Amino acid sequence: MMLEVASTITQAWIDELAQAMEANTHCSVPRRISKILSASSVEMLLTRATAVLKKEKTLVRRAPSMDVEEIIVVGDTHGQYHDVLKLFSLAGAPSAKRMFVFNGDFVDRGAWGVETLLLLLSHKLRAPEEFMIIRGNHETEFCTECYGFERELSVKYGKTAGRVLYPAFLALCAAMPLACVIQDTTLILHGGLFRAAGMKKHDAMHNPRLGSLNDLEKASKGGADPVGEGRSMIAGDVLWSDPIAEDGLRHNEARGIGIQFGPAQTREFLQAENLKLIIRSHEGPDARHDRPEMPSIMSGFCVDHDCGDAGKLCTLFSAPNYPQFIDVDDLRHHNTASFAILKPESNWCEPEIVSFDAVPRPPSACYYEIDLGGSDCEGPESDIRPHEPLHVDVGEGDEGARWKEDELTHKLKLVHEDDE
Repeated sequence: MMLEVASTITQAWIDELAQAMEANTHCSVPRRISKILSASSVEMLLTRATAVLKKEKTLVRRAPSMDVEEIIVVGDTHGQYHDVLKLFSLAGAPSAKRMFVFNGDFVDRGAWGVETLLLLLSHKLRAPEEFMIIRGNHETEFCTECYGFERELSVKYGKTAGRVLYPAFLALCAAMPLACVIQDTTLILHGGLFRAAGMKKHDAMHNPRLGSLNDLEKASKGGADPVGEGRSMIAGDVLWSDPIAEDGLRHNEARGIGIQFGPAQTREFLQAENLKLIIRSHEGPDARHDRPEMPSIMSGFCVDHDCGDAGKLCTLFSAPNYPQFIDVDDLRHHNTASFAILKPESNWCEPEIVSFDAVPRPPSACYYEIDLGGSDCEGPESDIRPHEPLHVDVGEGDEGARWKEDELTHKLKLVHEDDE
């Protein structure tokens, strides 16, 4: 059954697509998804969603109308399509009364990143104001090269179509906003806090200052592959940073990109911006297993920094029994997942947490080398990339020798080695 993408996407069409894709996951031939939604239809969804996302700023501000009864915030889902379907069955479908914010890392690691992405994009196109998609560190060229999504696209739609769809996917990533503020009280972003704009390279590394929402609002979205320096510094920080137990603001040596920030820095940021809640994601049970000094994320939710009257910083993770694939010697965590509900009665800043277990998964292929490890231990400048990046020029933000800024237009131009 081949579905056609209409000019107006309806909830009935989304339901039909979701059910057809779920049934197809029980098939032993992943490429049969192309019999449900053709490569040209996938490209159309990617292109239309990119156009919508390009209109959104780096920092999106939402003031829910009186009709909105709740906002559902979702953490990492990592291609675990069946668990995403369960989440929607528990939370309900997006509507004028129920907004959604998906906080990044929709793809990679799980076997159904394509299905998860197509479902979320369909919801975004049906209700662009009510359905928010925030970028995670896995919505980048580096991570999708290393952790499966690039190969998954090629397997499910063929290498020829994959060469068209993957750059279109990277253009989509480059258009995604980095953060969302709800009613001026709650900030939602994937990794964490970020450094101030305009610092010299040495100061940014060795004497960093905390950034502001004004810095974030004016920042580049980071391009296809934010490396965390220059124009993509703030994007790299937002996507890759982590909270720590002790006070301080320092380079994130563990990941090689972004920063680590302590409770004092969270308090400073909350008070400076008049916020009461920060929801971030980015760390699952594997990452927290390697950081025992931090609160456990085994339930899918934890408070990392409780700053009293100033507010809180929390981690939200929505992929149960994560990761889907583990190496023979790795620990299976059997974690539950959670989503958060924000309501107007608490001024959108007191999350109600709903936890859920994993859905039994059909047999499936793993699209990456699982000996890369369970956590993102290295950023985009590491040597674990399977091949040289495409360097697709999809927006400002990518730094290094391959980019040069035009003095008149201030746009970044790709510089080939032969030109240097």
